[in-house]
Amino acid sequence: MRKYYKLTPEGTRDLLFEESNAINSVSSMINTVFKEKGYHRVITPGLEFFDTFNLDGFGYMPEEMFISTDKKGRLLVMRPDSTVPIARMVSTRLQDESLPLRLCYNQPIYRNNKALAGKDNEIRQAGMELIGAGGKRADLELIISATEILRKITPDFRIELGHAAFLKAILNKLTVSDEKKEEIRGYIESKNYSALTTLLDEIPQDETTKALMKLPRLFGGEEIFAKALPLFKDTEAEYALFYLKDLYQALSKLLPEDKLMIDLGMVQKNDYYSHMTFCGYVEGSGDAVLTGGRYDHLLNQFQKSICAAGFGINVDELARIYLNINGTEKSKPADYIVHGEDGFEIEALKVKEELISKGYTCEYSVFSSEDSARFYAQKHGIKKICVVNVKTRIEEI
Repeated sequence: MRKYYKLTPEGTRDLLFEESNAINSVSSMINTVFKEKGYHRVITPGLEFFDTFNLDGFGYMPEEMFISTDKKGRLLVMRPDSTVPIARMVSTRLQDESLPLRLCYNQPIYRNNKALAGKDNEIRQAGMELIGAGGKRADLELIISATEILRKITPDFRIELGHAAFLKAILNKLTVSDEKKEEIRGYIESKNYSALTTLLDEIPQDETTKALMKLPRLFGGEEIFAKALPLFKDTEAEYALFYLKDLYQALSKLLPEDKLMIDLGMVQKNDYYSHMTFCGYVEGSGDAVLTGGRYDHLLNQFQKSICAAGFGINVDELARIYLNINGTEKSKPADYIVHGEDGFEIEALKVKEELISKGYTCEYSVFSSEDSARFYAQKHGIKKICVVNVKTRIEEI
């Protein structure tokens, strides 16, 4: 039985006129920033080998991907992430290019979310990747570029800064299994503090467990650095704290306090981030619409030792916000409908092209009679009809 032939798979949907226009508008704004910053667009395959994503630190389990096989029995996945394929591309086709590489993309990704989770399985994602540049200057370029994109959509946005070293430093001191550490990481990443508290109550209490309990609450402005210093004194995360403070103070010269926050409990789904991380939020969306950070060790897994950083944007969610702010963006009707009488079809096509060359928008009449063309034009808001016969006449409708 053709049970599902009129349905779209769970987590996907058709996008009609206004939504499609909003996605085009948002993509155009994003692509403008990419171009202004000197980033070059790349497109990776929608299908990749499973091995490309079967690497340390990739935050998605096999059951969270759409997996298939090719004719040779090799495992394939529908691209669940764009950064990893770009890392593969850099290590192969772009391995001889001079650094730094400024790459950007705007393409769908696919994630097999849990049923009834309310999340899209197909997401249009755009992003920037700065390959072969490290340090504060590179991080500032990416974060400022991200804020410029969000500002084009809405004035009500916020950037949150974090660092991968903080949670890693605490977990390294915790004497529990790797499975238990991953469970803790998952609770912090999902901000499930009730489950985190329950789990930590089962562990012998010491300074490390106390630090874990405090970590998710280290959220706010510049005052957070002073509160956090005792937790990370004489650990590998102490330098990260000073670096993040330096980055925050630099960004504060461009962003007001309400647009820039510190979140030392920030945990990204992808564990390949090694240093600075950041997220972007906008009014009207509960989840981050933008995530990114530095992933200096990811390319090592492709036998290419290069530092790198980047971010990805949920284009679909930004388009939804854009629609909420600006209202429905309906397509304008054509200026003319051009109707050719019998035997004058080609002449009508020529007239249509002449009108288009003068800057008008035109629909070509596919109807057999002028009356049908007029009825169609009235229904669709087209104000003028051009009838092509021995003589061409233009009339208001």
